[in-house]
Amino acid sequence: MNTKEVSRCCRRSAVVLALLTLLAGGVTRAIAAPIVLEAENGTLTGSAYVSTAVSGYSGTGYVTGLQSANDTVNWSFSGNPGLYDLVIRFRSPFGEKGFNGTINGHGFSGMFPQNSAFASFDAGLVEVLTGANTLQIGGGWNWYEIDRVDLNPVPTPRPPAPVPATLVDTQATFAARMLMQALVSDYGKYTWAGQHDASEISYIQGKTGRKPAMVEGDLIDYSPSRVQYQGMPANYTESYIALQNAGHVLGLCWHWNAPTNLVDAGDWPWWRGFYTQGTTFDVAAALANTNSIEYSLILRDIDAIAAQLKKVSSNNIPVLWRPLHEASGGWFWWGAKGSGPFKQLWRLLFNRLTTYHNLHNLIWVLANEDPDWYPGDDVVDIVGVDGYPADPTDALSTDWQALKTQFDGVKLVTLSEFGGVPDVERMHTFGVWWSYFSPWAGSFIEGAPTNTLTRIYQSPEVITLDELNAVPPVITDVGPWTLGTLQLNGTGPRGSTYHMLASTNLTQPMGGWSVLTNAMFSGGVFTFTDKTATNYSRRFYRVVTP
Repeated sequence: MNTKEVSRCCRRSAVVLALLTLLAGGVTRAIAAPIVLEAENGTLTGSAYVSTAVSGYSGTGYVTGLQSANDTVNWSFSGNPGLYDLVIRFRSPFGEKGFNGTINGHGFSGMFPQNSAFASFDAGLVEVLTGANTLQIGGGWNWYEIDRVDLNPVPTPRPPAPVPATLVDTQATFAARMLMQALVSDYGKYTWAGQHDASEISYIQGKTGRKPAMVEGDLIDYSPSRVQYQGMPANYTESYIALQNAGHVLGLCWHWNAPTNLVDAGDWPWWRGFYTQGTTFDVAAALANTNSIEYSLILRDIDAIAAQLKKVSSNNIPVLWRPLHEASGGWFWWGAKGSGPFKQLWRLLFNRLTTYHNLHNLIWVLANEDPDWYPGDDVVDIVGVDGYPADPTDALSTDWQALKTQFDGVKLVTLSEFGGVPDVERMHTFGVWWSYFSPWAGSFIEGAPTNTLTRIYQSPEVITLDELNAVPPVITDVGPWTLGTLQLNGTGPRGSTYHMLASTNLTQPMGGWSVLTNAMFSGGVFTFTDKTATNYSRRFYRVVTP
């Protein structure tokens, strides 16, 4: 066992022990009493004031006048330490309104639905500390009213249920299946570190001494409506193939510049054509008429991206493929016409890539939380959240619980984008177990506190590149005899070379074994065919790294 194996093994033991402690704590600790905080009893700032003008409030009034970030309701309170479900009694007569809050310095946020009467909103889990606690609500979109806050104690959340490792593509490559199996194996025990944009790897390594396990690129510049302005990107796909050779898991997304009808004026130049406001392209109309020019341009664009994905596939590299993200938000053209056309487009993309182009190295990641926009279990492998909370320490327990309720035991759930560095250790305390996380590039990752970045990358609960590949080479299965040949499949550290050895004597010293091939674990796997197997009455095999 090498040094990396020892490191990961120790970290695995530490996390398992922590999980057992959490589970035991969840069973034995007494449930604390609920905490009720009336808004009119809080400390108000800015223009906030107590009113009784609208009936239906609890206590002696409610707080209104929340019109800016300076207008807040604040409470100081004490209670038994532990996790509590935060329920806010509110009124939002002028439409849905986003709100912000903090408890003991940690942020949370949400969206109040429109409601002219007082109603309750579940804001997710928060942590109450021993001694004095502080809670504040205010800011966000403003123009809502607060009546009361209820803090209801909850037992320690359990990790998610195991999910099947079966991919939706029935012809998925061995490498894709093994990657999914590795993700499933770690789900609820570890969270893999990822990063959008390879340019940030050196920054992360310089600050933490470690690298992300997964790196995600963007095929945006291969969109034909961008190529016509700036030409083909220079070896972009090839640069990500090289990352796999360095050991990273590869992810790819696609900010699909609209096939045609770009605005290309004012605030919406051609290179912003993936936004709804950057194009007049009507996806619903295009999909409704398969004989239209617009439909043919959709196929043209998919085929252009398929050409890049085939480069990756030809190197036997699996891809965490995340197209058509954030559709329900409506800010991208593929979500501009509602859930129906989006789901139709998703299935068209799935079938065009897998069936027409025979791309079977893709693990399909849907970054969309609204259940009305879910295209179906048969075309989605992983469900993702693209989270950009007002406070990066937000545990996102509301987002997690919503998806866990729908997909627990069915699909992996991941943090496919994040505006900062997620506090994974805190999230795990809240029962939030993303499969992996992937911060956005630029100021989102480089503006994060260095101590937070370092703590997360060095956490025993987070898998980084060195630990991901701290695995011994293994022959996983022996394929059928075909025309006198024998196929062996196995796994090993991504990007590393291996030797396939053979001998007719199992006890023979390794130096006497025959070297059948020297090759690389492409995609973290190998497939070797012994064309001379039938020349021997028996033969033993072993795969080793130098």
